[in-house]
Amino acid sequence: MFKKCVDSLLNQDINNYEILLINDSSPDNSQTIIDEYVKKYPNIVKGYIKENGGLGDTRNYAIPYAKGQYLMFVDSDDYIKEYSLKKLISLMKEKDLDILVFDFIKVYDDKKFIHEKSMNDISLTDYILSTPNACNKIFKRLLFLDNNIMFPTRIWYEDLAIIPSLAQYTNKIGYINEGIYFYQFRNNSIMNQNKYNPKILDMIDAIDNLRKHFNNCFLEELEYLSLQHLFYGSALKLLPLKRYKELDKCLCNHKKFYDHWNQNKYYLAKPKLYKLFCYLLSKRKFTLARWLLFFKDYLLKRS
Repeated sequence: MFKKCVDSLLNQDINNYEILLINDSSPDNSQTIIDEYVKKYPNIVKGYIKENGGLGDTRNYAIPYAKGQYLMFVDSDDYIKEYSLKKLISLMKEKDLDILVFDFIKVYDDKKFIHEKSMNDISLTDYILSTPNACNKIFKRLLFLDNNIMFPTRIWYEDLAIIPSLAQYTNKIGYINEGIYFYQFRNNSIMNQNKYNPKILDMIDAIDNLRKHFNNCFLEELEYLSLQHLFYGSALKLLPLKRYKELDKCLCNHKKFYDHWNQNKYYLAKPKLYKLFCYLLSKRKFTLARWLLFFKDYLLKRS
């Protein structure tokens, strides 16, 4: 998959750009592949080796080496749409944007492709509440450098910890309703765990980090992000595994800061089934909440 990723970055319609390939001390043959691309495309591809520090640390390492005006982050298992960069760069320049959001294409076993819309409206609040992922965006590099923005290291959910808070540094955000980033949906990915991993609780650190970065801005949006990820999202991961003690820790952390979350305007606009699920969680009716999850999954499979 790594070669498919790099090839997609090379099959573009612009010439004046660079590709930084960072080897995070991978034990496989990644460095051999990187060396081949550096040798074949010396004017475009640059290779670097660093100690293992996780995804956030790798991005932090790469940003100072980037020389271009704009940044994109692409995970090695994924790839981007061919001949798409010219359109993205043109939009960034034409509208003087700091962030341009585009859509995901979720790929299942290279057979099933699902277009996932990233935003509904071009607004700061819609950006904050959209999928907190760095990979479906192109950024002005100075947005990170001028504001000393760094991803947290050695934790999962590093994007959630940073990406929504970028709205406090700029209102120059655009959106293009086009599938640009192809996300390989993997059974062993961080976002699709079917076995318990203590790193799931990194969600608490991610929300805490996000809270610090928001610095008392967008309070209702931040409350909803905590509800959606730390309260609701953690339950989706932990309930099927019957990790009730860990789930209770997530719920308590959320309630510690947001005691009146059920009055949040974004929560009030959610469907009744969502509210019922959250109510059961708040009352620690974990068995009932778990059955509700299974019932919802059963209905979806039948539809």
